[in-house]
Amino acid sequence: MKKLAIILSVFLLATLSVHAQSGFGIKAGMNFNSMSDIEVNDIKKSINRKTGFHAGILYKIDLPSGFGIQPELLYIQKGGTLSEVQTESSAHIDLGNGGDFKMHYLQLPVNIQWGIDLVLFRPFLMVSPFLSYQISKESNIKDLAWDTEKLGYGIGLGAGLDIWKFQVSGKYNWDLGKASEFKLDGTKTFKGGKNRGFELSLAFIF
Repeated sequence: MKKLAIILSVFLLATLSVHAQSGFGIKAGMNFNSMSDIEVNDIKKSINRKTGFHAGILYKIDLPSGFGIQPELLYIQKGGTLSEVQTESSAHIDLGNGGDFKMHYLQLPVNIQWGIDLVLFRPFLMVSPFLSYQISKESNIKDLAWDTEKLGYGIGLGAGLDIWKFQVSGKYNWDLGKASEFKLDGTKTFKGGKNRGFELSLAFIF
């Protein structure tokens, strides 16, 4: 009987620790970004995928019927790699070996989750509208001038898994507004770039 009571007590504590996950947390991970919806004038090569990272804080709110809301405030790095460009006409834009450009944002996603509590872990799906504000940008590409939108917005779709106080998640994000407009060698070459890409994260909820 005593052994049974101990087993039941351990089981109850494990169950309570899984349920009691509302609270503040920290989050970090990697981004795998590219740019879409780019209008290209006379260019053979465009923007390649680039890896960035994100980190920040969150607050998880458990709701009835498996729902949860998790607002976050993240520093997030997005960007791309531009290969050497050769135009189809006789003109040539010399970029050497090309280069990278980066944009740094503060981003506020609100993750709306629905999951199934399986006692020791909780798988969930999520939809994540977000707002972002660009705090800086940088590039090592020769003769690149580019304008960017400070304010951005978009949406993400993904899934995750709560295990004790840890949360692993993956999400695909789409910017719904234009992110950048590029000029190479004084010529408007790229227009209407939008960031999109996969985000892989690990969080710890206190």
